[in-house]
Amino acid sequence: MKLIKILSDRIQIKTDEFEFSDARINDLISVSDGKVTLVTTVTSLTDTDTSPGLGDDDYIAQPESIKVIECSIIGSLKNGKFYKAIDEYPVTDIEAEGITPKRFAAMIGGKKSGFQIGKYCTYDCPALVDGNKFFQRHACIVGNTGSGKSETVAKILEEAAKLPGTNIVVFDIHGEYSNISYVDNIKFGEDIDFPIWMLGLRDMAANILKIKEDSATVAMSALRKSYHTICPDGNEGKPVWFDYKALLAKMHELNTQEVNTGDVYKSGDKAGMYKTVKGELNGKLTGTVNAMEAKLSDKRYSFLFAPYGQEYLYQLMQEIMGGNKPVKNIDLSGIPHDVAIPVIGALTKLIYDIQRTGTTYNPITLVCDEAHVYIPDNFQLSASERRMVEIFEDIAKEGRKFGITLFAASQRPSELNRTIMAQCANFIVGKLNNENDKTMIKGMLPDGNESVIDSTTMFSPGDVLIVGDASPIPLKIHVQLAKERPQSRTIDFWDEWKKARDSDYTEQIKEYMEN
Repeated sequence: MKLIKILSDRIQIKTDEFEFSDARINDLISVSDGKVTLVTTVTSLTDTDTSPGLGDDDYIAQPESIKVIECSIIGSLKNGKFYKAIDEYPVTDIEAEGITPKRFAAMIGGKKSGFQIGKYCTYDCPALVDGNKFFQRHACIVGNTGSGKSETVAKILEEAAKLPGTNIVVFDIHGEYSNISYVDNIKFGEDIDFPIWMLGLRDMAANILKIKEDSATVAMSALRKSYHTICPDGNEGKPVWFDYKALLAKMHELNTQEVNTGDVYKSGDKAGMYKTVKGELNGKLTGTVNAMEAKLSDKRYSFLFAPYGQEYLYQLMQEIMGGNKPVKNIDLSGIPHDVAIPVIGALTKLIYDIQRTGTTYNPITLVCDEAHVYIPDNFQLSASERRMVEIFEDIAKEGRKFGITLFAASQRPSELNRTIMAQCANFIVGKLNNENDKTMIKGMLPDGNESVIDSTTMFSPGDVLIVGDASPIPLKIHVQLAKERPQSRTIDFWDEWKKARDSDYTEQIKEYMEN
């Protein structure tokens, strides 16, 4: 046996045909020169025939061969325990051997302060996650649609919910976690209202009325003027109560305003009446006024116009940040998508700002489902979109100081904000096929972990890698199903098509037209 190549993140072993005859891809092999012991995972096997050419009568002979095993270095062993750090590398004269299940169990250690997420596939050994290291640093779970992300998140939530002081807020776009017993489901649009003033004037204008701050200067100027008239103590960036209908009335007044010139008509039907001219904004706000009226009359947005005053802010945030259950699920499945995203931004800002005002901090984790949708890595963002992304970036960079962390979930990590990704200390990686997504994840990981990401292409649903501080070793894990599972949004087309189809869409069309 000979070590023929050694790099900082991988090695190549040359041996004969008999050693490691049963070696397989992803097996663990220890490599030692007597002083330094590395733990490696097999990424490539090559068997080369070295015998001279055989004749027709030599078919009984066994050809000689040389086996080359290429491995990625994933850590080192010290006193029989696994460490991700590598202080030294071995010389070329080495001994290599496969790691048995018994040795594997010993090297990753016993139970830590955390939870079991599943079992290591190769060794049938419990896979433990350090709860402190997972939740006190930001984390990210990625994988294709159908790879088991929601099931994995549900397992983590279920384990965390067993603790008496757990405080987790989930932004659930599809309502997947709404029926779980340990979850307080806060469903906007049906059960819970979100008054439009809670967005603040700037974000209401940009995200609900679609007024571009950088180009629609006339409309924004008029909105600000109207806002400060009806709400003298208002703050455009904070959730200060104002009367939306009064704001609309003021905008309508500016749009139809006539200004007295001081002159009087001397004859005709208007004799004795003062002459007027159109006001500065007369006719220039029609589009904005129409947009405001359209939102007010659209039943889909009625939850934005509930008649609640400033006290509602205290009530709602107490329910979200406090409450009696360990997990608060912000269910956004019942409201239009174009409003769901601004609501996430507004709530995140409130949670973060409120959390920072304390002197002692009750730890809270935000689980961001479909995070790439509202925390994108895109330099073409509008001013309001940029503000929302910056909130999450601030949490990623500074949140740990105030006891608030992020747990992002995404099927497209290549589209997820890179600042967020760079601050994550733990990655849970399910099946990934897209090369851009795999490249993104590889770029966030230490040397030696890149090749294990490539192996995820062949994962089954529920198989994951956990790479980071919270997991002792980056090896494939099969996640145990939670006792209470999320509501899957996967529709079995073929099975549904086996049933007789209801071809009457009258009620659905009617509902669409009425909403």
